[in-house]
Amino acid sequence: MKVIKVLSFTMFILAISTTVQAQKVGVRAGITISNVSGDADTKPLTGFYAGVFKEITLVPELVYLQPELQYSMQGYKVEDTKVSIGYLNIPVLAKVYVVKTFSLEAGPQVGFKINDNLDVPEGGNEIKTFDTAFVGGLGFNFPMGLSINARYALGLSEIIKDSDAKNQVIQLGAAFKF
Repeated sequence: MKVIKVLSFTMFILAISTTVQAQKVGVRAGITISNVSGDADTKPLTGFYAGVFKEITLVPELVYLQPELQYSMQGYKVEDTKVSIGYLNIPVLAKVYVVKTFSLEAGPQVGFKINDNLDVPEGGNEIKTFDTAFVGGLGFNFPMGLSINARYALGLSEIIKDSDAKNQVIQLGAAFKF
């Protein structure tokens, strides 16, 4: 039910934002390098992300609001086991163009677990369905709408019940604005 509410809210924001000037929509994709914080002895897991975004002008040529909708494969390795978790993430970022070719972005992100491969025995700890994070990143912007970007998402909520494990995700990829 929460997923439907958040998706509805995001679609509403995207729909009403069409009245704002100088908007651009785009796609972004790349790799994720993820792990979890906490006491467990885990190793990073490599995955991917893909999504769409809308860049909404707040201060022309300087500050933009960038809501996104993206699928992100995250997780971790523990011993010989890979734990992969698929999230539908919704970051809402403030984006500042320091110069025309370099931008900084930061903001909150909510995520909804879509799938995982963790086989939980009866009464075991399972992965929570909701995740929150703070996202920060930078981008190198080229002519014709292409950009290369890097981000770090610091998990704010535990992802496994009764643990202190929180997501930590690095995203490296490219985006294209239309």
